[in-house]
Amino acid sequence: MRMYLLYYGVTNVDKGLVLTDGRDVGKIIPTPIWGTLLETPEGWILVDTGMHPDHLTDPNATFRGTPLEGKIQPIMEPKDLASARVRSCGVEPEHIRYVINTHLHFDHCGGNRFFPQAEFIVQAEHFEWAMQSDQCHKRDFDLPGTRWRLVRGRTTVVPGVELIPTPGHVPGHQSVLVHLPQTGPVILTADAITLYETVRPDAPVTAWDPVMYKQSAEMLLRMQRELNAHLFVSHEQEVWDRWRHAPEFYC
Repeated sequence: MRMYLLYYGVTNVDKGLVLTDGRDVGKIIPTPIWGTLLETPEGWILVDTGMHPDHLTDPNATFRGTPLEGKIQPIMEPKDLASARVRSCGVEPEHIRYVINTHLHFDHCGGNRFFPQAEFIVQAEHFEWAMQSDQCHKRDFDLPGTRWRLVRGRTTVVPGVELIPTPGHVPGHQSVLVHLPQTGPVILTADAITLYETVRPDAPVTAWDPVMYKQSAEMLLRMQRELNAHLFVSHEQEVWDRWRHAPEFYC
């Protein structure tokens, strides 16, 4: 097994509005947008697909006319599209067997359109919520012909790749536990932990349910300790800069 970290661009966000609920309002920080390509004995798996190609020419494509216009500013180039990043690892989009969407916010599923032959895996609770929520944009995921596998609870996708329910950021959010032969266990938290700062008990967090967010984050931290696992959080620029990026890989 191999694990490639794929860079999909960055969003400059108002930290206090988007991530830390009232703390540091007006402070603009970069948040990396990324996904994970997994080579497994049962085929290629992609975890999250980044942002919609509309953002290449229109950074306000998602939030124009909403209270978040100008507060979440995507910056991406053609090479940051999920299809291009997959190809940079020597894999054609049609070779992706499964796409795991940790959730259906715009920066995690905007490239779903590039993988029409894949099966898409998401928690059923989250899919049902996303179809009704104004936080999610059907442009990104409600695509003709998409084959969905709606799962409930902890689920093994293939040996060594397991879905871990981590609600709080949104209903039905899921993280991914990957067992690599040399690196060992890896936890891809997605937005169950957006910033390390948010796991502190007294730290504010912007989430659908902040209490559940804290509970899910604490559960992942316990899992990290019990498994001696590596933790990959979603939007922390400083740690992203230290990780190994595709076409380099972890194995």
